[in-house]
Amino acid sequence: MISPDRFFILYHPDFPPKTRNKARNLFRRAIREYYVMQRKYVIEPESGERVQSVFVGKVIQRQKTQRRIVRRLFKGQTSAGRPKKPEIKLLLARLFILWGRYANSPSTLSRKGKNPISTNFEIFLLHLLPTLGLKDVRRYVETHWRERK
Repeated sequence: MISPDRFFILYHPDFPPKTRNKARNLFRRAIREYYVMQRKYVIEPESGERVQSVFVGKVIQRQKTQRRIVRRLFKGQTSAGRPKKPEIKLLLARLFILWGRYANSPSTLSRKGKNPISTNFEIFLLHLLPTLGLKDVRRYVETHWRERK
């Protein structure tokens, strides 16, 4: 878990002093909400509270030579396949808006090629996202650009 303020200090020169505090606050909020959205929870229908799982019912299940009562719990994921990660999409959208609005340079990435010149925003993302545990940075950015339209 990274400290948003300590990380943001590394990129102070990219933000003008006039809007630096506003950008730091928005960056801090984006990182905090990313960590909060990683926690999985389900809303219980009766009370409306956030819980880890909701009790659905009991089922008798045969295991080898005996039958057991197994409790069925709903934990939030219903479909098969790779789990969706909306927290990554929200974080990237917030970072693009934050950088585009408050930074001195535009929020663009370099082209793919032999000798690309990295932009400040690309250096920022290539430093931030792997520290958050997101390895394939360019894939996330390209899907963000594709889904924007």
